[in-house]
Amino acid sequence: MTARRNATGLAVLFGASLIIAACGAAANPTTAPTTTTPTAPPITEAPGSEPAASEGLPSFALPSFHAAVDLEKLIPSPIGGLPVQVLSMSGSQFASSGSDNSIAQALGQLGKQPSDLSVAFGSNAYATIFAFQVKGVPGSTVLDAFKAASPQTTNVTEVNLGGKTVQKIVDASGDATYIYTVNDVIFTVIHGGTSAITDATLNEVFSKLP
Repeated sequence: MTARRNATGLAVLFGASLIIAACGAAANPTTAPTTTTPTAPPITEAPGSEPAASEGLPSFALPSFHAAVDLEKLIPSPIGGLPVQVLSMSGSQFASSGSDNSIAQALGQLGKQPSDLSVAFGSNAYATIFAFQVKGVPGSTVLDAFKAASPQTTNVTEVNLGGKTVQKIVDASGDATYIYTVNDVIFTVIHGGTSAITDATLNEVFSKLP
């Protein structure tokens, strides 16, 4: 079997980059990314002249964090009576965010490129849910490819949650991640806040997944 990085890695590696890149930018969508822009030297205008209409500050195009709307629709909301904030990105956006090389290795094994990957993320105080989809590849095959790219060992068991068979992965610190595949989608579920996710929340989440 494989370690947290093998199975929960789908949440940790996909999800960490998604949270950093998507949530950070989406928190203030009107603010340009933090960059250092060289200061242009002052322009000396001839007496009586008017500044050119085209002169001004450079503009920035922010990426969309709703690049996989159909995948977003699979993230259940509400959970625990609270709405779930949902974002998504394309695989190309994800790859450019500095994701772990294991993802590229797994895609390569499948004969796929980052453009074939879509990632959605939803979270509230009770649960964090990730959905991953590689175009034209069953979710179980994608999961196996990722495991092969990150071999380790850990405690993996099968549990029934919300009427579905789910892989439960517990790491050395006792943190648990829950993985479920259906058709060409992999779902991973972890806690939403600082507390461990409850059985009631897990049953609600998985009962609402496809």
